Amino acid sequence: MIKVLEYLKYLGIFFIIVIGIAIVTSLIHLTGFNSNFLNKLSIILTAISFFIVTCMAARKTKEKGFVLGLKLALLFILFLIIINLIAFKSPFNIDRIIYYLILLMSGILGGAFGKNLKKQKK
Repeated sequence: MIKVLEYLKYLGIFFIIVIGIAIVTSLIHLTGFNSNFLNKLSIILTAISFFIVTCMAARKTKEKGFVLGLKLALLFILFLIIINLIAFKSPFNIDRIIYYLILLMSGILGGAFGKNLKKQKK
């Protein structure tokens, strides 16, 4: 039960970051940048947020970092899929699958990197 609450905490942090990314990209869109640039920017920022949140989570865990990164990335991706299906009615296509694979790899790398950042006792 404690792990579920911890995962929900990181899901909340991720949700706040995604809201921030949406606000930033919306503001940039108002300046007149083309939408192709904004799409790539939002993919990069979302992958970085996956990396950062799984890195934060892996620093405080006792399990393997890449396993935690995989679990959290799958949870975040499931969250994004549900949001896309309900709110935007976005269909699955090859681009969307590649996007989710990029996010999955970012989460796994963040978990492994965060585990290695853990302070070692002297």
